[in-house]
Order: sequence, then structure tokens, then C-alpha cells
Amino acid sequence: MSDSPGATTTVSSAYDLIGGAPSVREAVDRLYTYLLADEQLADYFDGIDLPKLKGHMVMLLTHVLGGPTGYPVENLGPAHARLNISVAHYERVAQYAAGVLFELHAPMDVILQVGQVLASVQPLIVAAPAAA
Repeated sequence: MSDSPGATTTVSSAYDLIGGAPSVREAVDRLYTYLLADEQLADYFDGIDLPKLKGHMVMLLTHVLGGPTGYPVENLGPAHARLNISVAHYERVAQYAAGVLFELHAPMDVILQVGQVLASVQPLIVAAPAAA
């Protein structure tokens, strides 16, 4: 960036701001390292095609950050329905995601933006509580 008068530089998205595709891939790799090591979460990934899952997560995070890829958010519900994900586990994953972005020196507004998106899609992913 230049500080000279008349010079204009713009960052078109949070995706660009954090470093684009290489940073998103690094974030996803770190996220899954943590998720797979977490005893409370690891079972969700048994029998899962991890490279394919990571690819979907890269596309989703790219979309959330305003990058060049669209993602069919409406597919999140059907993709997670069989997993019966609890609110506590969903929130745990969201905390790991925020932590990874923090580790990668993402600006706080980007971390908060991702958190807001995660909160907005939570009803699509978390299993509905059983009727009392």
C-alpha cells in the first residue's frame, strides 16, 4: 500500500484482506487439525472423505469472506442432517474457527464477520432438539 497523496488502494473483500486462497487453505487445514484432535468432535469425521470435506470448507469460507467462489448455503442442512450435531459441538467448532483466524492474524472485524455467518447458519446445521 502507498501512503502518497492521490494513490488509491482498495481491498475488495475480507478474502483479499486475509491473503486469498493460500490463507483460506491454511485456515481450513489448521481447523481440521484441531477438530480431528478434539475428543468431543473427532467422531463426526469417522468414515468421511477428508480431502473432499476440506474442499467444501475452502469453498464455504471463500464464499463467507467474499471471495470469488459461490457456495450453495442451502445444502448445509441436508449435508449435516444425519450427524445430529449439538449446539455445544457447533459452538465448539465456531470457537476453533475463530481461533484459527486469530492465529493467522485475520483482523478482528473479519473474525467477527465469520462468527456472524456461523451464527446465522447454525439452525441449518444443528439438530433440532427433541420435543419435550
